[in-house]
Amino acid sequence: MCEKATATTTRKEIDFKEAKNILHYLCGDDETSTDDIIDRFSQISPKYDKILEAVSYDSPMQTAQTTAELFPGNREHIYILDAAAGTGLCAEKLFSYGFRKMDALEPSSKMLEEAKTKGLYRRYFINGLGENTLGIDDETYDAVTICAMSTVVMKKLPMKAFEELIRIIKPGGYIINTAFYCLFPEDGDDHARLYRANVKTLECHGRLKQVELRRFPQIGFDADGAVSVHKVLK
Repeated sequence: MCEKATATTTRKEIDFKEAKNILHYLCGDDETSTDDIIDRFSQISPKYDKILEAVSYDSPMQTAQTTAELFPGNREHIYILDAAAGTGLCAEKLFSYGFRKMDALEPSSKMLEEAKTKGLYRRYFINGLGENTLGIDDETYDAVTICAMSTVVMKKLPMKAFEELIRIIKPGGYIINTAFYCLFPEDGDDHARLYRANVKTLECHGRLKQVELRRFPQIGFDADGAVSVHKVLK
């Protein structure tokens, strides 16, 4: 599947059906490893933007719009970490709303190479969220955006990943997470129980507070998307 998709996308423009098939391949399933997901995105990175354009992918705009609502003024001074930055699609939309201070965190070096061509970020971190400690100072960012991180990867995120996000965000800042809607509600995807349990634990301990959950339709996928916003309380 991967070889066929890659060869096809290098020869011609991508139509809706082909783009949808590639996206389903990129998403993987609950048995797909994190390393395999990263490798799949790396292989498709030169055509990633065209693939999402073909399905009118709206998550970057939904993320940027929500972030703009949270920060109605002085956006050029708001410092954002774009986690799972990919090729910088979310940063492009954030830039259109006046945000200028952005860093990228992305585990695929190939995706990050594409992002660098757009010149939107100040710093580039080739890293992902997991059990690792991020090489970022405490309370650096006003917000972290997570737009379209692989749901398969997000379902497996350990508590350490959430604690790192809280550590690098200023008190009163936000985590703006855009993903499939089924990730978030208690009666959602059964395989996302770990994600929901970790978030609930942090809420119960007074470290996070959910301030918004907004559902929206996603063309090109068989499931709705949602923007979840948590305020960091420390």
